Amino acid sequence: MSIVDIVRAIAWVSLATVGLVTIAPLRWRAPTVVSAQVDRVMTFVLLAMLFAFAYPNDRRAVAIFCILGAVASELSQLISPRRHPKITDALLKAFGALAGVLIGAVIVQFISFEHH
Repeated sequence: MSIVDIVRAIAWVSLATVGLVTIAPLRWRAPTVVSAQVDRVMTFVLLAMLFAFAYPNDRRAVAIFCILGAVASELSQLISPRRHPKITDALLKAFGALAGVLIGAVIVQFISFEHH
């Protein structure tokens, strides 16, 4: 099993975790020390970075997937009667996803440059 396989597994498990936490009751979430907006953005930055590392040759597809995933995570709140999706939250998550893919792509490029 290669490092890419391990990163792919971590990325998909992380995505499933974010999906479950998104629709779970708010009381099930761990308290954070940052604002909800920063939490939303950073979650998708890190998630998208994982996918950029997991699929380094598919940057465009990863970017589209992560942005759509960010929007879908907000829309999935419609499942829960106590949750209310917001366009601004979807945009924050999508921004985080795009930033994460870009950061991840730069890191992958830097690492591959170092090995040549």
